[in-house]
Amino acid sequence: MKPLIPKDRIPWRHLALFGWLPSPLKILAYRLLLGYRIGRGVRFSFGGIVVGKVVEIGDFVEIGFLAIVQGRRIKIGRHSSVGVMSYVTCETIEIGEDARIREQVYVGGPQLPESRFVLGSRTIVLQLAFINPTKPVIIGDDTGIGGHCLIFTHGVWLSGLDGYPVTYEPVTIGNSVWLPWRVSVMPGTTIGDGAVIGANSVVSGTIPPRSMAVGFPARVIRSAPDFPPHLSDNERSALVATIMTEFDRYMQYSGVMVREQEPFRLYTAGRKTWRLLWLRGTPASAVVPGRGDTVLAETALSEETITGFRNQGVYWLDLGARTRSREGSRLTEELVLFLGRYGIRLKRD
Repeated sequence: MKPLIPKDRIPWRHLALFGWLPSPLKILAYRLLLGYRIGRGVRFSFGGIVVGKVVEIGDFVEIGFLAIVQGRRIKIGRHSSVGVMSYVTCETIEIGEDARIREQVYVGGPQLPESRFVLGSRTIVLQLAFINPTKPVIIGDDTGIGGHCLIFTHGVWLSGLDGYPVTYEPVTIGNSVWLPWRVSVMPGTTIGDGAVIGANSVVSGTIPPRSMAVGFPARVIRSAPDFPPHLSDNERSALVATIMTEFDRYMQYSGVMVREQEPFRLYTAGRKTWRLLWLRGTPASAVVPGRGDTVLAETALSEETITGFRNQGVYWLDLGARTRSREGSRLTEELVLFLGRYGIRLKRD
C-alpha cells in the first residue's frame, strides 16, 4: 500500500505533458497554464523541466537536456544554468545570477518543511556532485564545488533506539570558498569566506575564513594574514598581462584573427570584428570607446565613467571593482569565460 504523502522522485506526469515541448511552446505553457514568471531569452532543452508552485526564472537561464528542477518555491537568477541530466529537488530552491550547475549533479534527499538549497551568484557545482539539503544548505557567492563532492545535512542508518547516532544539521559554505574534487562535507559544517579545502578531505565543524584545511578529518594548515598571499599592484598587472597573452593565443588557435589598432585590440571572426580597449591605469576619459566596444579596466572605474558607458552602449569588465556590464558582446562573454579560468568572476551591473 502506498504511503500517505506521495514521494515521486521523477515527475512523470509533468514530463509527459511538458518535457517534449520545444522551448518556446514550453515557456508559453508554463506562463499561461502554470503561472510561472519567466524572463526573456530563457531556453529549455528537450526533457528539461521546472516543477513548482511558485516559480521565477530570470533572463537567459538555460535548463539542459533531461534536467529536472522541482520544489515548492523556485527562483533562478539571470544567466544561470542547470546542466544535462542534473536533478535538483528541494522545498525551496534559490539560485543566484550567473550560477552554474553542471552535468549529472544530484541535489535531493528526504524533505522537511525547512529544506532549502541556496546557491550563490557566480557559483559553480561541477559534474557528479551530490548535495543533500534535508536541512538547509547555503552556499555563498563566487564559490566552487568540485566534481564528486559530497555535502550532507543528515547522517543516519542504524537505529537510534540502539544508541547509534542520528544527525540532522544544516551546512553553510561562505563566499569565495573552493572545494576541489572529492571533498566530503558533514552535517553541521560551517566553512568561512575565502577558505580552501584540500582535495579528498572530509570536513566537519567550523573552518575559519581565509584559511586552508586539508586531511581526514580536515585541519587548518594555513590562515590569514598569510593566506592567501597579498599581490602588489605590479604583480596583479603582470598577471593580467599573462591572461591577455593566453587569451589572444587561445582566440588565434580557435580561428579568430587578433590584431592591434591603437588604442584598440581587434578580434575578427568571419565578417564580424569586435574591439577591445584595455585600460592599464589610463584614465577612461583619454580614449572614447564606441557602441558595442568592450573595455577591460585594471583599476576601478568611476561611477561617472560607468554611467557614460551605459548611455553609450559600451560593455565593460572592471577588474578593480570586480564588476561588469549587464550585457555584453560575444567578445565580452568570451573574455569573461576566460577570466573564469583564473578564478576571476565579475558581478553584473
